[in-house]
Amino acid sequence: MEGICKFCGQVAELRESHILPAFVYRWLRARSGSGHIRDTENPNLRVQDGLKLHWLCNECEGLFSRFETAFATKVFHPWHKGNHHIEYREWLLKFCVSVSWRVLEYALAHGRGHDYSDEQRKLLVKAEQRWKAFLKGQAPHPGKFEQHLLIFDLVESTTITDLPQNFNRFMMGAVTLDIVGSERSMMTYAKLGRFTIFGMIQKGPNEWDGTKVHVNHGTLRAGKTVLPNGLLDLFREKAALASGATEAMSPTQRSKVDAHVRKNLDQFLASEQFASIAADARMFGKDAVVYRDDT
Repeated sequence: MEGICKFCGQVAELRESHILPAFVYRWLRARSGSGHIRDTENPNLRVQDGLKLHWLCNECEGLFSRFETAFATKVFHPWHKGNHHIEYREWLLKFCVSVSWRVLEYALAHGRGHDYSDEQRKLLVKAEQRWKAFLKGQAPHPGKFEQHLLIFDLVESTTITDLPQNFNRFMMGAVTLDIVGSERSMMTYAKLGRFTIFGMIQKGPNEWDGTKVHVNHGTLRAGKTVLPNGLLDLFREKAALASGATEAMSPTQRSKVDAHVRKNLDQFLASEQFASIAADARMFGKDAVVYRDDT
């Protein structure tokens, strides 16, 4: 379809563009246990891909695709294969900003701007403009609208109470997006399995350490990070929503998933998905991961 490209502003034939990168959904299908992914709002509906909209012209789609390819081949897949010490260059910040920009555009188009103060609504506009300028090479860095990348690993034990019983499964495998924050902070949130990108719009008073993506180069490594306390509440909330969607799956659909798993049992037992299920069972007990139909 022809229209105005959301990124460059030119009238052109528009491509059907992913809001979150396509490679994440290919990975998600491969680890799903059924070969399919499911819509969170309608868990009985199998889907083949993530959200796509006619947003970008061919040239802008190609620009974003280059950032995605760099991240997928140099970070995403190597990390899943066990390489937890990765040097990065300028492409990582470009990728993170491109994701945060798309999340912001999508959220604004779906009415999220009215949830915030007048100051925050102004910052939403400024962040969108600065991120776009950086991606176009018109600004040397994102300025105060910085990017933070959190890479999650399995939690075997914790002293934190009231965690949802699907916590490992959510943190390791969920794919979702939003704008999140409070009266004093606001950021885009893009969860790509164990990788979570935060695009700062209004950085609150709490400390972040070990997560900022630098402009020219840096190193991603497993290790200690310092995060705002409010992020745990965010992850609790999102994990609980995901758990509710899973519980709403019909017995028929559960049977289909179970049949696929049994057919591919060796592959499933060696998967990261099974590892996250096992970790939740160790933390919360086997009842946390065993479905019982009491009807």
